[in-house]
Amino acid sequence: MFDHLDLFTDIKHLIEFQRKIIEYSADGLMVVDKDGRIVYINDSFKELHNVNEQEVINNHVTAIIDNTRMHIVAQTGIAEHDHFQDISGTPYVVSRIPIIENDECVGAIGLIRFRYMEEVQALTDKITKLREQLKNMHAVRSASADTEHTFDDIMGVAPAVKQAKEAAMQAARTEATVLLRGESGVGKEFFAQSIHVHSHRSNGPFIRLNCSAIQETLIEAELFGYEDGAFTGARKGGRKGKFELADGGTIFLDEIGDMPLSAQAKLLRVLQEKEVDRLGSEKMFKVDVRVVAATNRDLERMVAAGEFREDLFYRLNVIPVFIPPLREVPEELPRLAKNIWRKLSKKHGIFHKRLTEKAFIALQHHVWRGNIRELQNVLERTIVMVRHDRIDETDIHKILIQSTAQPLWAEPSSGEGQFDLTELVEQTEKRALCYALSVAEGNRSKAAKLLGISRPLLYKKMGKYGLEENRQACQTGIC
Repeated sequence: MFDHLDLFTDIKHLIEFQRKIIEYSADGLMVVDKDGRIVYINDSFKELHNVNEQEVINNHVTAIIDNTRMHIVAQTGIAEHDHFQDISGTPYVVSRIPIIENDECVGAIGLIRFRYMEEVQALTDKITKLREQLKNMHAVRSASADTEHTFDDIMGVAPAVKQAKEAAMQAARTEATVLLRGESGVGKEFFAQSIHVHSHRSNGPFIRLNCSAIQETLIEAELFGYEDGAFTGARKGGRKGKFELADGGTIFLDEIGDMPLSAQAKLLRVLQEKEVDRLGSEKMFKVDVRVVAATNRDLERMVAAGEFREDLFYRLNVIPVFIPPLREVPEELPRLAKNIWRKLSKKHGIFHKRLTEKAFIALQHHVWRGNIRELQNVLERTIVMVRHDRIDETDIHKILIQSTAQPLWAEPSSGEGQFDLTELVEQTEKRALCYALSVAEGNRSKAAKLLGISRPLLYKKMGKYGLEENRQACQTGIC
């Protein structure tokens, strides 16, 4: 008997606990049956409508709330979430939820989600703020380059490459401005990304701007941003510049030597004062940005000629890093080629093709005037275009002949800009013949094989272009 009493007490406690949950689950709660008669209301509902249970229970819901839809939901079984409803001249956020039993709607629950509209306004403000933050994050992400490169990708076998890497690694740990110098295609962005990744700003944005790719009239807007209506065509609401987007991180100014003098003056002030002013605004914005710049131009000569500001040059050239061209460090090529080949295999999903040792030797003997960028171009063409799995030096030479031959749309050597198709074809054919003979070191059988033609046809074409008498020049690749 005692056990039954304990069980009964526990059940009462459970029922009371559930009742309290229902009471406090909303600012107003009522339940109607499928005919729309009210069967339950909580204390908040009574307070809101100034009624008691005796006045409400078993009455039709429309007798209490004239603009309600509770009876409709109880009939249709279709829920209505977070609708506005006017109650005694005040708007409320309400939900009407059908009660389903055995696949049949037997009633509905009405919930007043927010009794006080200031709560709704507070949530609205919070959502607006979150949307603005998300918008800024998307803006940074769209402008930010993927920092996929680190110093681990720069192995550095050649002393000149090792020296450049060590200087960049030492600079990465500081806030010093770095100026990367070297020919086009040597991998200046590799170094810039590596400096960012190995700095204490690695969790911040990495923003890249190619100064030569932006029109002179727009570069200040790109760098420093603009306000609404600052110029014709300005985006409504204005726009943050690259410096503001890079706040807390690194900005990489590629081809800095091509920046117009007007923008150079403003950049100098940003570097000195650590603040920017958008076009069309008098307000200054503080920025915390680390600058890494790069150029393939002779800035000292440009300073002497008045084409580049001397004071800006000294601001940028705090830590100069000189990256050698690929032709000066041929020992770097096998490692670079293997690394690029591995990434291209993953990019194109081609994992069965392999470069032979002789293929690597052929690559190493080529003069890479376009540096790493040209190497990547040739290797990508090779992995896509060569059909067989084992790629040897013959395949490499054929690809190189195709890439070094003068394109048909190139400017002709004569004719005042008139494009003569026959002349263009002959120029291209002669260059291909000359390059093949150079690679084959004068061996005409090998040259014919590289070009995919017969030896008699090779002799005929050599005679046509006077290459038989000039074989020595062809062997050096300068005919």
